[in-house]
Amino acid sequence: MWTSYYLQVRKITAIHETVISIMTGMVVGFILRISPGSMVQDMVTFKHTYFFNLLLPPIILNSGYEMKQARFFRNLGSILTFAFVGTFISALVVGIMVYLLSLTGLESLQLSFLDSMIFGSVLSATDPVTILAIFNQLKVDPKLYSIIFGESILNDAVSIVMFETLKKYRGEDFHLGNVVHGASTFFFVFSISLMIGAIIGLIAALALKRTNIHLYPGLESCLIALMAYASYFFSNSVHLSGIVSLLFCGITLKHYAYESMSLRSKRTTKSLFQVLAQLSENFIFIYLGLTLFTETDLDYKPLFILSTF
Repeated sequence: MWTSYYLQVRKITAIHETVISIMTGMVVGFILRISPGSMVQDMVTFKHTYFFNLLLPPIILNSGYEMKQARFFRNLGSILTFAFVGTFISALVVGIMVYLLSLTGLESLQLSFLDSMIFGSVLSATDPVTILAIFNQLKVDPKLYSIIFGESILNDAVSIVMFETLKKYRGEDFHLGNVVHGASTFFFVFSISLMIGAIIGLIAALALKRTNIHLYPGLESCLIALMAYASYFFSNSVHLSGIVSLLFCGITLKHYAYESMSLRSKRTTKSLFQVLAQLSENFIFIYLGLTLFTETDLDYKPLFILSTF
C-alpha cells in the first residue's frame, strides 16, 4: 500500500502496484521455500476455495457497483462485441498456438486440443488496470474509457464461464456436436446467471423501498452486502456463474436500490466495497507470487513459459 501511495504521488505509470504485489509474494514465497519445515508453506499454498469464496467476490461486486451505468449501456453493443467475440478470438488464437507448440514435442509437453483451449480461455481475460490508470491521468475520451472499462469487467466473467464450460468436456471426444453444445451451454449459463443477479438486485431494491430500513443504516448496509453475496453463492450452488450474477446484481443495486438508501448507507457501501476490492486485488497478486514457490506439485517448463509469454 505504501508503494502504491508512492507510485501515485510520483505519478509513475511505468510500473503498477499489482507487479509490486506479485514480486513481493515471490520474495516471501522464496524465503518460505528455503526455510526449514513446511508448516507455514502448507498454510499459504493456493486453495481455490479461498480464492473463489473470499478474494474474488469483492472485486466483482465493486466493479458492478462503481460502474457508470449511462455510459456502459450507451456503448453496450461495442462492449459486448469486445467481451464476447474478442475474448473468444483471443482464447482461440492462444489455444491453437499452444496446441501447435505441444505437437512439436518440446519439453515432452502433451496437451490435447481441449486442454489447449482451456488454457487459452484462462489467458484470454486481460486486466487493463495500468491502461485505465494512464487513461485517467491523460483524461482520454470518456467513450473510449467506458468501452475498455466495460469490456474488462465482462471479459473476466466470459472467460470464467468459458473455462467452466470447456472443463466439462475433458475426457470426451471433442467434435462439432460438442462445440455447438458447449456454445449453447455457455450462452445459457451466462443469460440465466445474469437474470438471477438482476432479480436478486431488484428484490433488494423493492425491500428498501417498501420498508423503513433506512432508519437503521447499519442493518441496511449489511442487507445490501448480503443480498449481493447471496446472488453469488446461489448461482454457484445451482452450477451457474456466480461471477456473472454478482456483477449484474451490483449493477442493479446501484441503479435501483442506491437512491432508496440513507445517506450513511450510500457512503458506507461505496467505501466498504472499494476497500474490500482493493485489499482483495492486492492480496490475490501477492498470493499468486507466493504460489510460484509454495506450490510443490508444479512442472517447470521454461520454453513453454517463454512461448506463452
